[in-house]
Parts: sequence; structure tokens; C-alpha cells
Amino acid sequence: MTVPNEKDQAFSQRQHILLWLACSAIFFEAFDVSVVNLALPVMATSLQISLASAQWIQTIYLLSFGGCLLLGGRLCDYAGSRRIFLTGMAVFGGASALALVSSHVSWLLLARSGQGVGAALAMPAGISLLARYFKEGLQRQKALSIFGAFAAIGFAGGLALGGTIAAWFDWHWIFGVNVPVIAGVLMAAYSYIPKEERKNTTPLNLPTVCWLTATLLLFCFGVHEGSRIGWWSIPCLVGALVSGTCLIRFDRRQEQPFFQIPIMTGALGASFLLGACFLSFVFLCTLSLYELMHWNIRTTGLLLFPYSIGSALVSQFGLPRLFRRMRVAQVGRLAMICLLGGVLLLMAGICTHQLPWFLVALFLVNSCCIAIGYPAFTILSLSGVPPAQQGMAAGLQSATYSVGTGVGISAVGCCLSSFTSGQDARYALCLAGGVIAAGCVAALILLTGGRN
Repeated sequence: MTVPNEKDQAFSQRQHILLWLACSAIFFEAFDVSVVNLALPVMATSLQISLASAQWIQTIYLLSFGGCLLLGGRLCDYAGSRRIFLTGMAVFGGASALALVSSHVSWLLLARSGQGVGAALAMPAGISLLARYFKEGLQRQKALSIFGAFAAIGFAGGLALGGTIAAWFDWHWIFGVNVPVIAGVLMAAYSYIPKEERKNTTPLNLPTVCWLTATLLLFCFGVHEGSRIGWWSIPCLVGALVSGTCLIRFDRRQEQPFFQIPIMTGALGASFLLGACFLSFVFLCTLSLYELMHWNIRTTGLLLFPYSIGSALVSQFGLPRLFRRMRVAQVGRLAMICLLGGVLLLMAGICTHQLPWFLVALFLVNSCCIAIGYPAFTILSLSGVPPAQQGMAAGLQSATYSVGTGVGISAVGCCLSSFTSGQDARYALCLAGGVIAAGCVAALILLTGGRN
């Protein structure tokens, strides 16, 4: 076996700057999701709306983000990663500034929608930059490991700061902290990201792009709002599936088909299941601590914070060593094994009401699984994809993961709603844990036989 040369993994000064710029996209996406989650009760009180109505502040962001990811990826291939990254970060920063000064819920919803669109443009562009300027192999794997670490840092930062800023200052500042930092990112990106010559002559196919975005938005709406609108979500999901089927058949008859990406189906399926199982685990663990251990939200956020920092450390220092010793698909399987073990330990904690089970489960999932799983599945999704289609491949992988999170939360919500309030909550929580465990097993089956 050939021992990898450390020089093959070394980054130039420009690569270091490009890496930090790309990481800023996933950092702000993860930060804004977690920071708003903890601040929602304060925002609802300030805006004089119900907590159920306040959930739309998060939902509109998730819908805009998940629905526009493929559009962002396609635009990267058409207009260049540099242009789309700058556009996405500018839109995100402008929307954050609008949220900072919003005094009415309608303006805040508009701002959150803009943040989702901006993140949907910047995220695929950031991954595409890594794929373009880092050599395939150990160098790109190391870069994506650090990229995954910034997702954990952003998520942890939101958990630590969301409740604190909202409680001690004004909730508007959870968005205001973005503005000066994004301004700096934009200046650095304009100066350091190389200008690209447009070599991709494939047309944008604007009608197909709009059709695809509308279909994905409809599907995301049915998924994210399934637990709230009940059976009315079924027409949305069926309509999205019918629309998607018609779109694929229409695309196949074109001279230059839109959907021609040599991407691993197993990697996409595993990304979908990772999103569904990971976020569902975090939701189930938080709910269990609240219902069974009687912890408040701020204490739970502080508990999750060190595990998210641990995830960043595992991504940056542990994952490159795993890639040197294992194939990428094997690293992905290891991530899902950690997730499965964490779910089983969580179920043991639910049954026994013992905190140590929760702590070990959080270590396996929040510190290990997501730290090695997301980068591994991203690498699998980009392997063998030509440069002209890497933006679309990155958008497809991110969209699959995002939709998976919504499906997972909806599935867990169905399990919890199947029990009445008079029955023991442990049965409902354990049933939801069993569904998550089944998803982990399905991901392991999809990854079996992977050669990467």
C-alpha cells in the first residue's frame, strides 16, 4: 500500500483563502438555522404572534433554501462559481440587514426567504470552488473535512449565542452579527477568487430550471409542513412527484438534457438518509431531555454546544486520518454505524431516564457521525463528475440532504402524534427512535459495495 505524500495534501496560500471563503457559506447556513431555533420563543413574544405562527420564520427559510439549491448549482455551472458565490453572499447579507431592521413579521419573513435563496446560491458555489481548485484525492478530502468542520462550528455558535443574544440584547441582533462579517467575506472573495473564463457552452435552459425549482419548492412544502397541515400534504407531495416525472421525461427529449450527471445514486440516497436521521436524532434527544429530564431549552443548548465543537475537531483532525486509511464509502458506513449506535443508546436513555446514555449517544452522533458523514457523502457525490457539472452535482447533494431533514422531522412527528397525551411518552419516543434506526440500516445497505 502506498503511503500518501504529505506534500500532496499541502495547500497554497491562495487555496487556504479559497477554503475559508467557501467555508463561510456553510457556516452562515448552519449558524442561522440553529440561532433562530433557540430565539423563536422570544421573537414570537416580541412580534405578538403565536409560537406556531413563529415557526414560519424558520420554515420559510428552509423552503427557500431547499427549493433553490438545484437552481444555485445549475447557475454555478452556467455563470461560474465566483459570480454565484458573490451573488449568494450579497443576497444573504442584504437579507440579514433587512431582518435586522424588521419590525413586522411580514418583512421578517421576506428577509428570511432572501437568506434562504442567498444560502442556496452560495452553498453549491462554495463546494464547486473546492472541487475546482483542490485536486481530487487526499487534498480535496482534507478541504471537505474542514468544510464539514465549519458546519459544526456554525451550528454550535448558533446554539451558544441564539438564546443569549435574544435574552440579553434584542433578537434582531441574531441577524445583525452577520452583516459586517459577510461584508468582509465579499471583499475578500472579490479580491482572491480567480476570475473564470466561461468555457461551459451548455445553455441555462431557464424554463427547465424554473420548472425544477417550483417542483422542489412544492415537495419541500409538503415535507416541512406535513405534520401541521396533515392529509393536505399528500396532494402537494403527489403533485411534486408527478411534476418531477413529467420534467424528467420532457428533459430526455431535449438535444442537450439537463439531467446528465454521472453521480452515485447510493451517495445521494445516503445523503438523504443522513439528513433525515441526524436532525431527527437531535430533535428527539432535545425533546427527550425536555419531556423526561425536565431540562429547559437554554440548558439543552449549552449541553449540545461542546459536542458540536467536538464535531469540528473530529472533522479537521480525525477525518483526514480516516481518509488515509479507509475508502470514502467505508468512512460513510462508519458514520452511519455511529449514528445507529447513538440512536440505540438514546433509546436506552429514554427507557431508563439515565443521563449517561444521552451523553454517549450525543458524542457518537453530534461529535462523530456528522463530522465524518457529511464530507464523505459530498466527496462520493462529486467523484467522477466533470468540472462543467460540479455545481449541479453539489446542488443536488445539498438539496437531497436538505429534503431528507424535512422528511425525517415529519416522520418523527407522525410517530409522536400517534400517541395521545394520556399515554406514556416513552413509547412514542422509542417508536420514533426505531424509525431513525431503520433509516440508518437503510443507509448502510445503500453504501454496501461502495468502491470509493
